[in-house]
Amino acid sequence: MTRRSSALTLACAALVAIASSTPPVRADDEASTEAVSTVAVLCAPGDRFGLRVQAEIEALGFRTVLLDPTTEPASRASLEEAARAAGAVAAIRAVPSERGVEVWIADRVTGKTVVRAMAGAEDALDGDGALAMRTVDLLRASLLEVALPEPPPGEVPATAEIRAKLALPEPGALVQEPPPALRFSLAPGMLWSSGGIGAAASLDVGVAWMPSAHVGVSGFAAIPLARLRVEGAQGGADLAALLAGVGLRFVPTPRAARWAPSVDLGAMAVLLQSDGTASAGFVARSVSAATAAPFARAGLAFAPTPMLRVRADVLVGAILQGVSVQLAASEAATWGRPIVLPSAGVDFGWF
Repeated sequence: MTRRSSALTLACAALVAIASSTPPVRADDEASTEAVSTVAVLCAPGDRFGLRVQAEIEALGFRTVLLDPTTEPASRASLEEAARAAGAVAAIRAVPSERGVEVWIADRVTGKTVVRAMAGAEDALDGDGALAMRTVDLLRASLLEVALPEPPPGEVPATAEIRAKLALPEPGALVQEPPPALRFSLAPGMLWSSGGIGAAASLDVGVAWMPSAHVGVSGFAAIPLARLRVEGAQGGADLAALLAGVGLRFVPTPRAARWAPSVDLGAMAVLLQSDGTASAGFVARSVSAATAAPFARAGLAFAPTPMLRVRADVLVGAILQGVSVQLAASEAATWGRPIVLPSAGVDFGWF
């Protein structure tokens, strides 16, 4: 009996020690946990509009507390103080106005107070219900600002419960509109080919369609702005070259990247027009010819905005047999082996 009593005494002492070492649960801690998703509704007892607002907020899964504002006029200071006293994330109050009601919402999460005049709906089947839903939508719109990349500072943080019930993304996680897939470019350049003719100004007009992130199609037309001049004892010739081509475009970076290198591979049509001038004893002629050539183009674009980009391109192609420019059956120059067109300009996104 003595050993049994001693063991029982030691067990009781151990339980008392464990109980004394465990911190008691404080009532204010429970209240603060409850308060993170509580909304205070200030209305007179039995007010139909306030009760409907309470019902709509609780339908979202939040808790509400009804407070009697007595005769105190609506103000930002009084509303924020009521929310703090109730430990609520927001406080709502509606006061009559000339055209209906004036709704006040003190949002402690975003740190701002919203005031909105709402027209009455006396002829509606459920006017109080319609106004209550609009009031709750106003509160939701205010809380949505916590998902901005730089949310406004507030007195209390947006808890995980608030984000879950209102389907709010994390700050900075807003979905951005994808950049345009169809783009038009406009770039002046210089068309050059070896063979003794030189370079002439040209306008590169292009279009690109990127249905996927890295592969698309492109097209361009290089419109001559000046003619190439060849002169000899027999006279001279002015040569104009028009290029038009289509190809595949490959972009290694995402469409939303600020810097976007690209490579185009395809085929182009080459239209040449020559107008001759003759010296004494010779006859001037005008001739034209068309042929095809492969091309490759490398480009680099910088996007200050999703809709506008600055870009530079270098196109290289070659007419396999080349073009001979002759003055009175005497070859004065050759053209087309190779063809080089550097250009720089802008491109615009469409959609």
